[in-house]
Amino acid sequence: MTRQKQGDFCYDFARDDSGAVTFCCSDDAGEWPWLNLNPADNIAVQATNYYALTGVSRFTDRIDGSKWSALTKFKWRTHQTGEGATHPASGRATHDDAGIGYECAFVDAQGRPLYDVSGAGVVFETRDFEGWRAKAKAKILALPAPEKFPFAEPGAVGVKTQGEVFVTSFLEDETGPYADALLTTANAFRPAHPFHGGSGDHVNSSHLCDVVQQAAIQLRGVGYTSGGTAIFLRYVELDRPFRVRHTSAVTEKRRLSFLLEQAGVKCAEIEFVYDD
Repeated sequence: MTRQKQGDFCYDFARDDSGAVTFCCSDDAGEWPWLNLNPADNIAVQATNYYALTGVSRFTDRIDGSKWSALTKFKWRTHQTGEGATHPASGRATHDDAGIGYECAFVDAQGRPLYDVSGAGVVFETRDFEGWRAKAKAKILALPAPEKFPFAEPGAVGVKTQGEVFVTSFLEDETGPYADALLTTANAFRPAHPFHGGSGDHVNSSHLCDVVQQAAIQLRGVGYTSGGTAIFLRYVELDRPFRVRHTSAVTEKRRLSFLLEQAGVKCAEIEFVYDD
């Protein structure tokens, strides 16, 4: 089995007596800049989940670099959202016997609960995934790129700089309120973006939750989620806009639901839950 090393965000993977996988988490904010954010910020939640999910999957030999994989569902609960919240120091994961599904509990350096997460995914072994991706991607990129995109102001979406803004202000059509979003190869990844990394092949799940966080802040005001669920139906492509529709009741403040569509195709459903 591959044993991740010190220097990865998650490292020192091992099995405990019950068969669960345990690991440590880095506290190096220079290497992992989202550690400068509040742990309840969805960028931090998603990044932590990504590195834990991929690390556990590699450690248990359920995925390797020769196969394509995709996260299809993610659910999380955040136990610390205040100013004194701290990032995870370690985690303990249990996993199913097929696919890349798992459940994981993260604690901080004092042993206090931080996140409870669960994820499900798929490994593409029996289809021409690369060929399908090329066709799907080309179809979206054949659409015209916007000459100018009306990004919202940073303060309106809860970020510090204009470069972190991915969405427009809210608009409305016959089906209800929505914002548009645009992530590009130029604005969506480090070093241009202070926190997001990725392959540059598509809009990542962490990007999508950041987009929804920016949309939710416009509707609800500043405030971190206490949990949520994300269902990923189809890849969202870079360099072309996609729509973020608010689908819950406009009077609902503790549970906000969104549907993400690109070129009229449903790509993701994301719901945020708040304790207050």
